[in-house]
Amino acid sequence: MKLKSKLTLTLLTALAVSGCVKPEGDFCDIAKPIWFERTVAVFIVREDRKAAEVIDSQNRYGEQACGWPR
Repeated sequence: MKLKSKLTLTLLTALAVSGCVKPEGDFCDIAKPIWFERTVAVFIVREDRKAAEVIDSQNRYGEQACGWPR
């Protein structure tokens, strides 16, 4: 299976599962940093720039609001 197909399947599965629960708490209680190995990050930036920007935005907000490490 190609990397793009695996990534899409993984993201869709996570989305389906996350839709089944009602989160309680604020952003810092619920969200976690999203980090990838460098090769995967380069692929996401190249193939889906908007998704990469959303992930980067969440990580930067988490660093400021929640004290996530860089």
